[in-house]
Amino acid sequence: MPELESLGSVPRALAAVILLLASSVSVGSLFRPISDASSQKRWNSRLLQVIVGLNLVGFLGMVLGILGLLPGMRSIWLLLGLALLPFLRFGRSRRQPGASHPGKRLFVSRRPWQIVLVTAVFAATLVTLSPALCPPSGWDELVYHEVLPQRWLSSGSPQFYPDLPYSGFPAMGEILFWLVAPLESSIAPRLLNWVCWMLALLSLYGVLRRYLERFSATVLTVVFPLSETGLLVAENCYVETIVMMNLGAMLLATASMRRERIEGSWRLPVVLGVLVGGAAAVKLTGAAVAVVPCVWYAYIYRRDRSHQVAIAQRSVICLATAMMVAFPFYLRPWLATGNPFYPYFSHWFATDPAVLEMSRHQHAMGEVGFGVKGFAPFVTGPLLLAFNSATYDGRFGWQLIGFVALAVVAVMAARRPRARLTVFWPASVALWFYLFWFFTAQQARFAIPAVLAIAVLGGAGLHQLRGAWRRGALAALTVAALASIPWERTGYYWYSILAATGRVSREDYVHNMTDRVYLPLVQAIDALTPPDAKLLLLYEHRGFYLPRQNVIGTPLFQEGPFTPPEHYADPDHVMDVLRREQITHVVIPSVAMGPDCTEDWLERQTPFLAAIDACVLQGKLLVVWKSEAYLLVAVQTGRSSDRVPLSDSER
Repeated sequence: MPELESLGSVPRALAAVILLLASSVSVGSLFRPISDASSQKRWNSRLLQVIVGLNLVGFLGMVLGILGLLPGMRSIWLLLGLALLPFLRFGRSRRQPGASHPGKRLFVSRRPWQIVLVTAVFAATLVTLSPALCPPSGWDELVYHEVLPQRWLSSGSPQFYPDLPYSGFPAMGEILFWLVAPLESSIAPRLLNWVCWMLALLSLYGVLRRYLERFSATVLTVVFPLSETGLLVAENCYVETIVMMNLGAMLLATASMRRERIEGSWRLPVVLGVLVGGAAAVKLTGAAVAVVPCVWYAYIYRRDRSHQVAIAQRSVICLATAMMVAFPFYLRPWLATGNPFYPYFSHWFATDPAVLEMSRHQHAMGEVGFGVKGFAPFVTGPLLLAFNSATYDGRFGWQLIGFVALAVVAVMAARRPRARLTVFWPASVALWFYLFWFFTAQQARFAIPAVLAIAVLGGAGLHQLRGAWRRGALAALTVAALASIPWERTGYYWYSILAATGRVSREDYVHNMTDRVYLPLVQAIDALTPPDAKLLLLYEHRGFYLPRQNVIGTPLFQEGPFTPPEHYADPDHVMDVLRREQITHVVIPSVAMGPDCTEDWLERQTPFLAAIDACVLQGKLLVVWKSEAYLLVAVQTGRSSDRVPLSDSER
C-alpha cells in the first residue's frame, strides 16, 4: 500500500522529538532545585530540568488545547517559541572562570571489563532504539495511543470521543504526542516514549551514584531494564514510562538534597509538585506518586519538632502545585462527560445505564485476568514477578531477586544512623507502591514504580558490601540479567533494525507485527469501500491504519451503540442503529481481538451476536469480503440476493 509506505518519517520524527526536548530544556531551566557545586550535581540538575520541562510543556499543551488555541500547526509554533525562549532573556549572568569544573568521563580506567561495559551499554541502546524508529504495531498503540493524536489533529483540539473511552483519560502522554503531531505523528510517539524510558534510567543512575562509584552504578542501571517487562515498555507507547521517569526524577531530586534548607527554599517542593502532577496526568493510577514527597518531608524532619510548620508548608506547596498541574487534564473529561475520572467511577457521576455498564466493564478488565490475591501471593509477589510471566503478564527477570537480596542487606545495615535515610526512604517508597500495585491491577508493568524503588534500595545494600562480596554481587546480577533477557525476541529486534534502516518495507513490518491477519483487512477496506465510507468496528478496536473513517461499536467497551447488548437482540433494531449512525460497513472478526474482554463479557454478547448473524443471513448486511479472521459487510437498505455465501463455521 503506497499510503502505508509513506506513513511516518524517521527524520521528521527525530526533528519533532528534538524540538519537544529543546522546549522542555528551555521551560525547565526556570527551576534549579540542585546547586551546581559539582559535575555530578550539575548533571543531575540538567536532567531534572529536562524532565520538569517536559511535564510543563504537556501542561501548557493541555491548557491551550482546552481553549482551542492550538489548531493546525500552532503547536509547532508553540514549541519553537518555547525552545527560543532562553535567547530572548536579557541580563543573563555569564559563568565565571573556574566557577565549575569540567565534567569527568564515565570511565577513566582502561581496564578491559570497563571497556566491555561501555560497549555493551552502547549496543543495548541501539538495539532498544530500533523499535522506536519503526511504525506502531502494538494493540494499545493502534487502539488509542496513536489514534487520539491523529483525531485531535483533525479536530484541532483534544476532544472526547464516546466510541473510544480512553479518550477520557487524563492523557499526558497523548497530549505530548499531539503537540508534535503536525510535524510527525506516526513514529514520533514511539520515539518520545523511548526517550522518557531513557530519562528514567538516567535518573536511576543519578540516584545510585549517591551510594556507589560509577562502575557499580552503571551495572545496576543496565541490568534493571533487561527483562521482558523492562524492554516491553520501551518498545511500544506504554505511557507508564512517563510515570517511571517522574518517579525517578523525584528520587533523584530528594537523594541530591539530603537535608533541604529550612529557610526560604521553595524550588524543591515546586519541582516535586510538578512531577507528581505530571504523573497523575498520565493515568488515574499515577496519582499514587503524591504520597512520595509527603513521606519525604515527614521523614527528613522527623526528629526536629520545631520544623513541623516547615514540613506542612512544603507539603502544601508540593500538593498545591501537583493539583494545579493535573487539574486541566481532569477538567477536560469532566467538561465533556461530567466525570473527571472517566471511564472509571461513573456510578458517582452518571445515571445513564449505558454509561454505567461501560464503566463496570472497564473496572472488570482491570481487576480480572492477572495476578493472585491472598496472603501467600502478597509475600511471594516480588519473587513471582521475577520469573512468573503468566500470572502477571510479564516478568522483571532474575535480577529482581538480586535486588531484593541487596535490599535485605540494606535494611540489616540500617541500624547505623547514617544509613537510615538512604534505606528507610526508598524502602517506604517501594512498600507503598507494592501495596498500591497488589490491591489494584496486578499487571507487571504497573509494578514498575515499586521495582524502581527496590533497585534504589538494592544500590544502598550494595554500598554495604566491600571487595570480593561487591564484585560477586555485581557478577551475580549481570549473570541474572543475561539469563532474563528475552532471547527468543532476538529476531524481533533484528527485524526492527532492518525496518528502521529501510531494509524491510513498512508494509511487511506492520503485516508481520500484527499476526499477519490485520493488514489484509486494511487492504480490503482500501480496495472495496468508497472514500466516504464510515466503518463500525465490532470486537476489533485497532483503527490507526484503517483508510476510512471508523468508530468502535463493541458492546460494553463503549457507551454508545449496542450497550448493553441484551437490548439489541432484534435484527431490525440492530439495523435501525446502524442506519441512524450512518454506518456503511461493519468489520466483524471471527473471534474477539485483543485483551478487552472477560468471561462475563463474552457470555453477554450472545443475543447481540445472534442478531448480527440474522442480519447477515437475511441479506441486511452484505458480505463484501471475508478471510479466515474477518468479515467485512456492507449495510444494505433492503434484501440483496447477491451476497457471498457463508460456511457453517462462519454462521
